[in-house]
Amino acid sequence: MRFHLADGATFLASLVGRQFDLIFADTWPGKFDHLSHALSLLQPGGLYIVDDLLPQPSWPEGHAPRVPAFLHALEQHREFYVTRLVWSTGVVIATRRST
Repeated sequence: MRFHLADGATFLASLVGRQFDLIFADTWPGKFDHLSHALSLLQPGGLYIVDDLLPQPSWPEGHAPRVPAFLHALEQHREFYVTRLVWSTGVVIATRRST
């Protein structure tokens, strides 16, 4: 297992052609921005996990209005099973369907 710590948008751009078993999008790039690119990096059976989807007093300005659009966009990707969890800060787990 390997972890990467970098600017999200820069890191996503560096991954063209790579495939991952797990993506935890805990920043705006890969969640609110560059969603399709992040999802394209997930191999079949892989997990895409996102948190911070239920209202929180600590949310930065602009976070709240982006959540419904994100959820809608994610659910439009038909190659994924998407499960919403009303737990903790709000979690989504999506799995890329096997071909």
